[in-house]
Amino acid sequence: RQQLRVIWCLSQLQFFAVSAGPWTRPRSYDAQRVATPIQIDGDIYTPEWEEVPWSENFVDIQGEDAPQANRPTAKTRTRMKMRWDDQFLYIAAEMSAHDWPIIADQTQTNSVIFSTDSDFEVFLDTDESNYNYKELEMNAHNTVWNLLLDKPYSDGGSEHSARVAKPGDAKYWEVGHQKTGAKMFGVLGKPNPDGKWTAEIALAHSDSTDRTKAATPTVGKFWRINFSRVEKKGKLNWVWSPQMLWSPTQHRSVGTVAMHYPDVWGYVHFVEPSPGSPASSWTDPQWPLKAAASQLFFAEELAVKETGTAVSLSVLKEKLWVNPSTISAYHPEIVISGSGKAWSAKLRDKHGCAAHINGEHGLKTQCTEALLASHPSYVTVPTSHFYPVIVTFIIISWAVVCWFGFERMLQSARDGRLQPDRGAKAS
Repeated sequence: RQQLRVIWCLSQLQFFAVSAGPWTRPRSYDAQRVATPIQIDGDIYTPEWEEVPWSENFVDIQGEDAPQANRPTAKTRTRMKMRWDDQFLYIAAEMSAHDWPIIADQTQTNSVIFSTDSDFEVFLDTDESNYNYKELEMNAHNTVWNLLLDKPYSDGGSEHSARVAKPGDAKYWEVGHQKTGAKMFGVLGKPNPDGKWTAEIALAHSDSTDRTKAATPTVGKFWRINFSRVEKKGKLNWVWSPQMLWSPTQHRSVGTVAMHYPDVWGYVHFVEPSPGSPASSWTDPQWPLKAAASQLFFAEELAVKETGTAVSLSVLKEKLWVNPSTISAYHPEIVISGSGKAWSAKLRDKHGCAAHINGEHGLKTQCTEALLASHPSYVTVPTSHFYPVIVTFIIISWAVVCWFGFERMLQSARDGRLQPDRGAKAS
């Protein structure tokens, strides 16, 4: 009996584990406003940068799912800082490379830097739509490549840039006011005992919000952002916030080598100056709703691939391509149209906030500031306080389900209500 209990409890654990991992909620950074524009020259050890804290160290793109050999070490530490004003989002990044060669062969603007060089990348989705997001790549020579993605590559998106098109062409896009600088500590191309390089960036809001519905940032607002350091011609990818995508077949969020999924990027949260404050004291109160929408998207994507059509919520639950308890809490309304491959869905939480997602990965969330302010449960809490509470709740819930659920299953079996399905066939 005890062996049966253990097996049954472990079978239920997968659904509780989905929310327990620290990597399922993206990281966030409180970018403090700066009073004077920052001079961009690659020197990040200046008073305006010393005033604000470093981010967490970067990790492998797969987070806790990464092979040990792919993970960065103390010798290859990467970290960043952010600040902002009315014109720019400022970024400082430090790429340690102790006994590690920094490669910077590309010198032509809009070259494909990551394919050959040690590369630092910024990804920015200012209106959180998954559409018309921006990417910047740069190397230690301060060679840059800027591009706009109309939507993720996996959803049929394509690059818009000066690399692939000329002014006037439909796929032409270029920044107008961006500033970048880089500084190398050591000799390029050779291992240095204390080697590193730094990047300093000013992303103009006019470039970042171009072709989006986003407004210039104000205190309390946020944008979706992530960073990547690429080494060994793309074989290593170290990021600030791991890319944790819902897997319908594994029933959990899985670390994935794919940067072009903006819905799981981290957050830059715009705040006033606050000396001595931590890198992040804020979490997105709508994240669970958005995560449920993302879960639904990947489930329907699999349905279309395997059956040729989107399917109802009941089918998704039956196949366990979504977490039944998680998704049901947001009352999804799925509308399937045309040949069945086109679909859209609306999810809402108990406070009336809504998320709209469709088969082309378009995301839109609606939740008014007044609504956020009126509900105590929507008051932001420090990240350091959030995870212990959630993890404790999940463990207790799992233990309760494990004990009483198993006993109820045994009682049902004794009463003859749990009968095998004689007509079922192996799939």
